[in-house]
Amino acid sequence: MFTKTLPIIFTYTQLFTRLEAGIFLASLFLLVYCYTPAVKSTWRDSSFNGWYQTLYSAWLGESSLWRAFWPFFVLVNVILYYIDYRAMTETYTIASWKTVHGMLLLPIVWWTRSVWVCSQNSRYKLFSSAARTLTIYLLLEFILRFYISTQIPQTFFDCRLLTLEYGDCI
Repeated sequence: MFTKTLPIIFTYTQLFTRLEAGIFLASLFLLVYCYTPAVKSTWRDSSFNGWYQTLYSAWLGESSLWRAFWPFFVLVNVILYYIDYRAMTETYTIASWKTVHGMLLLPIVWWTRSVWVCSQNSRYKLFSSAARTLTIYLLLEFILRFYISTQIPQTFFDCRLLTLEYGDCI
């Protein structure tokens, strides 16, 4: 997260500075930490058979936080890194880049809800707060990606190669 977007924002725009971004992200974490409920000390993890039961139990808040958080967090970051790599090597257009982001929208909704309802199923409140904060950071990442693709696409895409999608680069 933020591996491509923040350097582009810092380099090519005056939207915010590194100090402002750091203060904002740290303040967001502290705010989430203050409003995260205490963890359940009596909660015990039970295993579920199959992918459907695992996803369903995470949606209902009956899964451990690490089961709801880590698999999708790794998957979405690998996908974002891959589509950024494809865009930087000029094999993805803006439309295909946006399509992959659109396909990730519903899984991100599932992930965000699952992490928030499963956040009490952890050992430490710090882990719960960090997981909740990272879901918000991912949403901020998507907002920055939308800003880059609409306002400054020439920083991320080679607009000379996009004959069919030249209107996206103007």
